[in-house]
Amino acid sequence: MITFLLSSTLSKAQDAVDKAVEYLQSLSLEENDWENTALVLEEFLENPLEINNLNFNRIQNFPLLNSRHFFVIKKYRKLNGTVFTANELKALPFFTPELIKTILPFITFKFRQTTSKIQGTIIHKTYFNIEPSKGFFRLDSMNFLGGRTQETTRFKLSNYKHNFAFVWDKDKGERINNSFLKIGYQGSFNHNIKQVNVGAYSLCIGEGLIHSNDFIVGKNNPLNSFYKIQRSLKQNSSSTEYNYENGVAVIYERKKMKILGFYSMNALNGNVENDTIRSLKQDGLFRTNSEINHKKKGHYYLIGNSINYEFRKTAIVFNTLKTSFSKPYHPLPNYYNTNYSMYKLWNNSMNYRFFDGDKTVKGEIAMDHNGNMATTHFFVFKLSDAYNLMANARYFSPKYKSFRANALSEGSRIQNEKAVLFAGDYQGEKTHIYVSTDFFSFPVPKYLVQLPSYGKEFMGYLNYQITDSLIFKLFFRQKLKDKNQKSEFMNEPRRYTLSHVYGKILIKANKGTTIRCRMDFSKHQTNGLNTFGRTSYLDISHKKELSSFSARMVFFKTDNWDTRIYLYEKDVLYHFSVPALYDEGTRFYINYNRTMGKYIKIWLKYGRTIFENKFSISSGNNEIRGNLKTEIRGQIRINF
Repeated sequence: MITFLLSSTLSKAQDAVDKAVEYLQSLSLEENDWENTALVLEEFLENPLEINNLNFNRIQNFPLLNSRHFFVIKKYRKLNGTVFTANELKALPFFTPELIKTILPFITFKFRQTTSKIQGTIIHKTYFNIEPSKGFFRLDSMNFLGGRTQETTRFKLSNYKHNFAFVWDKDKGERINNSFLKIGYQGSFNHNIKQVNVGAYSLCIGEGLIHSNDFIVGKNNPLNSFYKIQRSLKQNSSSTEYNYENGVAVIYERKKMKILGFYSMNALNGNVENDTIRSLKQDGLFRTNSEINHKKKGHYYLIGNSINYEFRKTAIVFNTLKTSFSKPYHPLPNYYNTNYSMYKLWNNSMNYRFFDGDKTVKGEIAMDHNGNMATTHFFVFKLSDAYNLMANARYFSPKYKSFRANALSEGSRIQNEKAVLFAGDYQGEKTHIYVSTDFFSFPVPKYLVQLPSYGKEFMGYLNYQITDSLIFKLFFRQKLKDKNQKSEFMNEPRRYTLSHVYGKILIKANKGTTIRCRMDFSKHQTNGLNTFGRTSYLDISHKKELSSFSARMVFFKTDNWDTRIYLYEKDVLYHFSVPALYDEGTRFYINYNRTMGKYIKIWLKYGRTIFENKFSISSGNNEIRGNLKTEIRGQIRINF
């Protein structure tokens, strides 16, 4: 593998993508599609955002800025003319020193001539565990049929207006003929047809109540995130095998009206009995004969449109979406899945947005073909340049049905939830404080909770920049919910409390060296029984002009899976690791990348987890004998 890496991937500017994703990740406590975010940021390295010719459509697609930044710059230029340097941005609201430093590689203060020059990229990534899992050496019919490595290749051609990409991915244990291929094209135009997507694309309608392939802004994100205007259509060139559309989509724009039309046909994987889909398989793993038998058991079809009309500071959007399954989806009946069945769906919604620079009022009202409703409404406003408040009210009918809906919620489905959320934050030059409280209820039974239930969540954190080289963060979250006492059978749910607190110190030492220290504590309470978890780590990173290096040592101990702790790790480009640490042990990793010449860059990561008092790790085909789990990941990128 090392020979391959050294034989054949970006200039030093690519480090900017790593820094930007790390910055965004530090603000987000929710799951996000970091891979696709990195791909979008890369486009702005090649074609920077023009501050003095700021295009609202482009800033919608730029993950680091939102609508408030757009209007602040627009107002500043109207009063003062051209913006010449980043120092002028420091005097504007919402532009913190850390944000300015992060966005600099992606913006320009010059007026640029667009170019039709085509740029290309080839990336190949290899990943494997040194210790083989049970699926590779068992002799029965459940053994893995393919090799031990996971292979991913990404090819991209692009210029200012056109992007073409394909992604090939083979998971560990899969044979080549069961691997995954995704192809997509996106073109931007200057006439009434503004954008065309063919092949793989991501689609987000409104606030996501009827459809969204995007990872949404979570309820614990800073309030700046809620000023971001979601881009409804974009190319999907991530390696995900299920959360994307495959077909054709077109944006037509005339005066104040914008129309999005789309069609998608994609495969359904799952278990089929009597021509009925009983379960959907969405992990993309086809390693054994039984898993292969679940592949491409049907298709789903989407067709719909979104009509957007803008006037003054308001946008009103009408959306309609029809979904058809080639076979009915009807899971085996259980206490929690009474309303999960789907076959033919017709969802309609209206979403709205008002923004005047100080406040945003937005939301969506959706209805399925049986008249069941789902609604969500946001009110975000600033008390001053430093203080912001937000309220969210949401209601999802227990009988509301949709496919691939994804919106801010406590549950995993847009169904069976009533809630209200309040949040506030303060963002000064050196201090950022955020607090939120969410009250929610589930009117009918849900997974692992056989009766109607309710809960609440409190969260807050403090970021404080003590000096230019010393930053401190303190975080606290507490969640109160119900859960069945045993998952194997129905019984009276019991209330539990899960608390998580951590403190983190970041030290920016001399000559590109950064040191991070963090300590986490978790506590799970139920039936008078308390269980605990804790982790601590030391993280060191060092950057030079042509290379960067990072290493981490983590110590962890948790009483059970309920007190597990998730920690974000640095990795190779476009790969994002957030492992769950549980039981007792030690984990360390080393991450290194280097630029070789003008066009080639390589990445290497070595990580190992050592468990105490364990003779096996995980279960089933993923079980590893012994107490060690070691992974190696290598990647090469070639630009041309």
